[in-house]
Amino acid sequence: MRGGIKSVSIFSQMNERYDILAPLGAGGLGTVFRARDTQTGREVAVKRILAGQTGDCGTAVDALIREAQQQTQVQHPNIVAVHDFGVDATGGFIVMELVPGENLEDVIIRGALTAADFDALVRQSLAGVSAVHAQGILHLDLKPGNLMLERLPEGTLRVKILDFGLAKAAPQKGTLKAPPGSGLHGSVYFMAPEQFEATAVDVRTDLYALGCVFYYALTQQYPFGGETKPQVMVAHLHHRTQPLAALRPDLPTPTVQWVEWLINRTPANRPASAAEALRAYETGAADSGAGAVAGA
Repeated sequence: MRGGIKSVSIFSQMNERYDILAPLGAGGLGTVFRARDTQTGREVAVKRILAGQTGDCGTAVDALIREAQQQTQVQHPNIVAVHDFGVDATGGFIVMELVPGENLEDVIIRGALTAADFDALVRQSLAGVSAVHAQGILHLDLKPGNLMLERLPEGTLRVKILDFGLAKAAPQKGTLKAPPGSGLHGSVYFMAPEQFEATAVDVRTDLYALGCVFYYALTQQYPFGGETKPQVMVAHLHHRTQPLAALRPDLPTPTVQWVEWLINRTPANRPASAAEALRAYETGAADSGAGAVAGA
């Protein structure tokens, strides 16, 4: 294994409860492993911060614990559940629900979503985000890699939102003022202009990110592109995007207008809430007859 991890034996101190089976991936805040809970027999995902894995392990562990605390506040079918978290002699850890399947990024690489899968993505991701916002939390890192898709036996799709590593508690009223530079964490392809400007962020910032995800899911192209991160940021800031209808002329007009509403440059011109966005989507689906993305 890489990232300073020599063997799975280092996990023997984690309550001697979880058997680490295999690495699943690594991110900015640690490494995720597939594990077995020896008390329940179920497989879980364990996210760990290990001494020596980051430049400032103490700060990273604090961030991991904050992530777990925020995620445990949201109990919802479309949010990956947290079972346990804490700190041991090896470092910090979160034990989470293990979602079978793959992330949206890997799915989109193979092709744009079908009408049914896109419909499931929209409805379930908005339902999950609505639950997050209802708890006074902004996710601030919604992107295809943080959306897990599970294909159920009957063929339908189940969507789960994960990774609350950049989540912030939203103010009770108004918007959250982002400290300078804080908006540079995350994927620039799915970040709202206000994050680059270090101005106020709120629930509409998450909706913009989802709008970018939906555009990408329908086209396999980022709505705001560039060869470098600064170029992508400028594209967001100046709203340089190819009209969705030009890439997908088969889509009903309500679908095109709805996605572009979410990625409006000005927060005041986006939906005011995930619930409003979902209502508008459902209205468009009804108006277009066979579904909001008929022909996708």
